[in-house]
Amino acid sequence: MASSLKKNLAVLFGASCTALSLALSVAAPVHADEEPGGAAVACSTTPTGNTSRRVDNFDGRYYRVYVPAGIPAAGAPLVVAIHGGLGSPEGIEAQSGWNAVARQQKAIVVYPRGSKPEGSGWGWDAGAGAYDNTHIKKVVADVRTKYCVNPNRIHLSGHSNGGQMASRVACEDPAPNPGIFASGAVYAPAPPPTGCNPARAISWGVFASAADLTVPEPIAYSHVMYWSWENRPCQNEQADGGTDVKDSRRWDCASGTRVLWRVYNDGGHNWPPEPRRTEILNRMWTLFQAHPRP
Repeated sequence: MASSLKKNLAVLFGASCTALSLALSVAAPVHADEEPGGAAVACSTTPTGNTSRRVDNFDGRYYRVYVPAGIPAAGAPLVVAIHGGLGSPEGIEAQSGWNAVARQQKAIVVYPRGSKPEGSGWGWDAGAGAYDNTHIKKVVADVRTKYCVNPNRIHLSGHSNGGQMASRVACEDPAPNPGIFASGAVYAPAPPPTGCNPARAISWGVFASAADLTVPEPIAYSHVMYWSWENRPCQNEQADGGTDVKDSRRWDCASGTRVLWRVYNDGGHNWPPEPRRTEILNRMWTLFQAHPRP
């Protein structure tokens, strides 16, 4: 049942949303200069200032990284915020509000760039075997060599095609160690990965808007089905709160993980403005805090 639904969703969405497309796998990077269970030796806590810093000529692209003042030398959480199709690191940095969360929580945020030129921006190839999966892990490894990152608190977030990409990266995050990503939460994600078997269960949150015409509610909900299956069994369904929501639920899973779903009334495909934006980010962060890498 679950596999046939995934196939139907892929057919439904694949023909009409090339810009929301696909990505892949690689072994987790090894950090020889990392102390067991801690941040890299001689890592930096130097802030990037009021905004992010652009890192050019990295793996044929660039990325942006934001480091607020006051991150702990023992290692700060790292959020990997992945832009959507036709998007850019600058776009999701401006729209998502993750920098404000980072300042409050003393976390680092990195904004990688997609590989596929799309309009004035880029998109991601989230298909099995694509290099974008490898690239994101290289970006994470580069940030970890420069800044003090808690290796048990590396989280994924994404919008649209970037939400699809986040699911692919998490799905193909291999053992051992056990993989590098702790948990993830996405907004309006394009269809989830197919042909992928995660090395371990991972907590996941999915957020959507009922009036989104680009990624309709059933498409976004397919991520809930996907991660519920990969974390199976997930039971103990409970209401998950929120303001002006059409549906809001969470499930506790046997492995100690959690899957949550929240769809708001009205809205659209773009990352929501205030006050909904802050509510979504706060719920994502609560999930991240509760579910570090085991």
